[in-house]
Amino acid sequence: MQLAKELCNYGTTLYLSYEEGISQSFQMRIKRERMSEVQGRFRVITDDTYEELAERLGRPKSAKFVIIDSFQESGITYDQFMELINRFHRKSFIFISQEYKGEPAGKPAGRLKYKAGIKIRVVGYKAYCQGRFTGDPGSCYTIWEEGELRTSNNIEKDEHKETDSGA
Repeated sequence: MQLAKELCNYGTTLYLSYEEGISQSFQMRIKRERMSEVQGRFRVITDDTYEELAERLGRPKSAKFVIIDSFQESGITYDQFMELINRFHRKSFIFISQEYKGEPAGKPAGRLKYKAGIKIRVVGYKAYCQGRFTGDPGSCYTIWEEGELRTSNNIEKDEHKETDSGA
């Protein structure tokens, strides 16, 4: 959501929330990141088909940035996304992928990873650039400091143990 907000400074951003829809956690992120500040430049869609998305992107003044969350839940095939990317080559497509053992889940998502110029892996509320363009390999961006501290210090696990043991 932080990236979507930043992109709104450069053009309209379309967030395709296939996986979460507009769930409570999604709404909380919108509120926490103060997305109302970019109202009019940030749009959320939850159920566009390939045909609807292609039509939407073909309209004048359509979104410059397209975030797909997630590739697996979109129902759109790898080949269809490649058609969209080629047809709308002036737009930036950002894919969020489910993971399996540290890699994008499924062969189509794996193929898509190798087509991407920049790859960012998020682990423990930290984002690591794995693309060709990073000037500082291994560096990361902390997305949420409190979350990073909780996961790195196992606070959530410790709190859970105390609750379970009756302490």
